[in-house]
Amino acid sequence: MSPAPAREKPIVGIDLGTTNTCVAHVRNRIPRVVPTDKGSLILPSVVALSERGGFLVGGAAKDQLLVNPRKTIYGAKRLIGRKFNSKVVQELRSYYSYEIVEGPQGEAAVTLGGQIYSLPQVSGMVLGQVKKVAEAFLARPLGQAVISVPAYYNDNQRNAVKEAGRLAGFEVKRIVNEPTAAALAYGFNRGLDQKILVYDLGGGTFDVSVLQLSGNVFEVLATGGDTFLGGVDFDNRIIDWVLEDFWRANKVDLAGSPIAMQRIKNGAEAAKIDLTLIPNVLIELPYVEEKRGKPLDVRVALSRAQLDALTADLVERTFEICDRVLGEKNLGPGDIDEVILVGGQSRMPLVQERIREHFGKPPRKGVHPDECVALGAALLGDSLDEIDSVTLVDVLSMPIGIATHGNHFRRILDKNQPIPSVKSFRLPPPREPGQSIEIDIFQGDSDLIVDDEFLGSLRFPAGATGRRIDFRLDEECLLRVSFEEPGQGMRQVNFATRDTPDALRRALEQDHRLREREEAARPGERRGLFGWFRRSER
Repeated sequence: MSPAPAREKPIVGIDLGTTNTCVAHVRNRIPRVVPTDKGSLILPSVVALSERGGFLVGGAAKDQLLVNPRKTIYGAKRLIGRKFNSKVVQELRSYYSYEIVEGPQGEAAVTLGGQIYSLPQVSGMVLGQVKKVAEAFLARPLGQAVISVPAYYNDNQRNAVKEAGRLAGFEVKRIVNEPTAAALAYGFNRGLDQKILVYDLGGGTFDVSVLQLSGNVFEVLATGGDTFLGGVDFDNRIIDWVLEDFWRANKVDLAGSPIAMQRIKNGAEAAKIDLTLIPNVLIELPYVEEKRGKPLDVRVALSRAQLDALTADLVERTFEICDRVLGEKNLGPGDIDEVILVGGQSRMPLVQERIREHFGKPPRKGVHPDECVALGAALLGDSLDEIDSVTLVDVLSMPIGIATHGNHFRRILDKNQPIPSVKSFRLPPPREPGQSIEIDIFQGDSDLIVDDEFLGSLRFPAGATGRRIDFRLDEECLLRVSFEEPGQGMRQVNFATRDTPDALRRALEQDHRLREREEAARPGERRGLFGWFRRSER
């Protein structure tokens, strides 16, 4: 049987988002978004277990979020690829109505119907639904995909997204950073010679990348971001404000009611979206609770000016990151030719106004913030088998290194290291004579391992002291480790374990106790479902 033509099974580009997922394909050199959910161009990144025990994905799952929040998984992108015991996951557990548990390899996982599911399985269901609907629309089977990830994703998260794609039935040809994909959508085949900044404020993450465009060469100069700064954080400010207003009016705390909280969350998100177009909205939610048999309603007016005041510090955090990334290459706002907006939250009028003030020019409006990442990923996929069609020079967003004595972090691969690349070092002696050599690998910006993400451990015999070890980054920014074997040269090695090492467990426990003491010292505040609620007036 003769092989199928190269384009018989088109390669698609997928933007797997915190809030929504978008898929695109290329036909006749033109990228197009594929409708994925009830005619919409985006699919909600939500998975739920129905009352009948079946899985719902996309809009149908989001529809049941209100009545069945504990069996509805949303925001998985913030958790995927992270260790359950990490500081990040422990702080996030109170943000969600569903249960976050420890998986078999120590990773964060979720429970549905009494069964544990990994985050790649959950995201795989979203990607599987995208694949099914896109195949029906294109009337052809889909086999290959390029999937985007936040530039600030670590190695574990990138591998977890690849695993999600595999579980969905895709051969994942490439993982590409979201800002880089957006730059492709903006500059592909336009013959530009510009320095651009991609400002990507999505549902759950913020990324910024500075790129030099020279024809179809896209060189990332520097990148940075915050995986816990996105549209949901803007929603949470409105939620906290509504809860405070409701408490003052009724002396009833809604934070303990999952259904009431979900209704407020929906109302907050809708109000935020409406305020991009109109100056005032009314958040009106009848019968969210009752008191002494009397129904209580949420009815509160919110203006754009009030929303700006509630979230101004979040917006300013994005510009602090922008300036830090620019400063890493001795650049300033005036060196940027164009600012490209990505992500739904970038539509906020305050964001666009601050971009105009900060960079001295309005953001570029010719790129669709919700679609450009998927379009760019599709363009990259379409060009993979063509020589010299597109050249990407990307960089490492966070340092990768090893733990040292005293729970400190020694960098091996530095931030903004061009990829692909390799760095070598010599194996240290064992901690105790005669023991095997164990190296714990971390990724992050902190000098302390407790604040970084644990990737895994490598073990070598004691006699390997002084031998060469290579940390190699491939074109997807994934880590490959090679070890020098006498007489055999370099051979690739895999992690001996991904279980959290004892030293890190002890450091995390100590950090947790410290934070508990700090919280106990704040008698006027208590931790709620979505944030800090001040109780001094109560």
